[in-house]
Amino acid sequence: MARRKRQLIEEEDATHQGGWLFADSFLALMVVFLATISFVPALGGGFHGNANINIGNLAGTNIANGLIMGYENFDAAVIERDFNNFLKENKLSPTTHAIYINVVGGFLPEEGPDRGSVNALKFSILMRQAGLKFIEGAKIDLNGNKLLKPNQIVLRITLAQ
Repeated sequence: MARRKRQLIEEEDATHQGGWLFADSFLALMVVFLATISFVPALGGGFHGNANINIGNLAGTNIANGLIMGYENFDAAVIERDFNNFLKENKLSPTTHAIYINVVGGFLPEEGPDRGSVNALKFSILMRQAGLKFIEGAKIDLNGNKLLKPNQIVLRITLAQ
C-alpha cells in the first residue's frame, strides 16, 4: 500500500482585514452622527430681552436662530413675559418648557472668564429663587464671555413640550 503524502491546508488569515473592519465601523458611526445633526430643526426666535447686545458678534450667526434672551438686570416678570411672547410668536404650546439653559455672563478683560461664570451663577440663582415655571427641571450651564459687559447676561434656551 502506497502512502499518501499529507497535504497542508492553508487556512485563511483574516487579521489583515481587522483594520478595514475598524475603518468601516468608524465610517458607519460618522454617517449616523451626520444624519442626526443634519435634521435638527432651526427654531427661529431671534433675540428677546432688555440688553443692548449684538448677538451676531457674540457667537456667530447660528446663535441668532434659537431662543436667546439678554438682560442687563434681573426682573422675573420681564423674563417670564419675554418667554411667553416667544411662545405666542412661534405658535408653541403653553406647556413648552426649558430643558437646557446656557447662562452666559459678561466680565471685564482684566477679571477673567471665571468672573463671567460667577455673574451667570448669580443670575441663575435669582431665576431659581423667583420660581419661574418654564425653567423647572432644566439643566443650567454657566459660561462667561468677554464680549458682554459685566452687567449683561445672555440666556440660550433649548425647549421641549
